[in-house]
Amino acid sequence: MTHLWRSLLNRNLLALVVFTAALAPQALRAAEALCPLGNATLRGTYVVSGTGMIVGVGPIAAVGEHTYDGRGHTVASFTLSVNGTIMRGVTVTGTYTVNPDCTATLAESDGNNYDFVVAPDGRMTTWINTGTGAVVSGTEVRLKSPDSE
Repeated sequence: MTHLWRSLLNRNLLALVVFTAALAPQALRAAEALCPLGNATLRGTYVVSGTGMIVGVGPIAAVGEHTYDGRGHTVASFTLSVNGTIMRGVTVTGTYTVNPDCTATLAESDGNNYDFVVAPDGRMTTWINTGTGAVVSGTEVRLKSPDSE
């Protein structure tokens, strides 16, 4: 009888080891997620600024506020200088996605698209416009958390 119990115990231990080993890579990948909250990583109002060039037009600079709702929607209002022409009160809406590795994308209602990287605590982003003919990049820093708004 002792041999039977030892054999069953060894089989159960082996099964447990195999099961644990099979789950380990998934657990490691989950632990590696820098932004496990996804879209909720970005919540609140951020100061946004960027500069660059629009090919065939000239230099561009912008400064304003960008509000993220934590669920994938944004509203941005800013002042824009395009080749020296100033435009105040420009407002666009958008949708964004934050990936577990803190990379993200944003599509805005004016047709502009961006790739960006989010700090794991959501306090800032660094972005680049991915549209053809635009060489524009910048940063955003949280001005107000949603709790203070």
